[in-house]
Amino acid sequence: MWPDVYWRSERYVLLAIDAKSQMSLSFDMKNGTALGLVDATVFSIGADTKYIVVKQHPATDPWASSFDRLVTNYFIIERSQSPAFREREKGVRGPMKKEEFDKLAKSLSLPAFTKAFHDLE
Repeated sequence: MWPDVYWRSERYVLLAIDAKSQMSLSFDMKNGTALGLVDATVFSIGADTKYIVVKQHPATDPWASSFDRLVTNYFIIERSQSPAFREREKGVRGPMKKEEFDKLAKSLSLPAFTKAFHDLE
C-alpha cells in the first residue's frame, strides 16, 4: 500500500510522493512502483465503471514543485483491466481544453468530478 495515495480505484492511484504539488494519476505496478498516466499537478478527479476524468494544472518545473494555475488541462481515461501499463496508457486521452472536454462529456456520459484538492485549484 502506498503511504501517499489520495485516491484509489482498482490499480489506478492518485499519489503525491514528496509534496501535494506532485499529485499525479498513476498505475500501481504491484511491485512497489507506480507508472504515471497523468502528470502533476492533478487537482480534481471523478470516476465511474468506464471512465476516470481528471483536471490538471501543468507543472512548471521537472520536480513539480510549482504549477501554472492559469492553465487547466482535462483528461479522460478509459478504464482497462489489463495488467500491462502500455494497455492502460492507451486509454488516456488528453490534455484537452474545457470546450473539447465538455463536448466529450456529453457524448460519452462521463462521470462528474467528485474529489477536489482545493489547495491545488
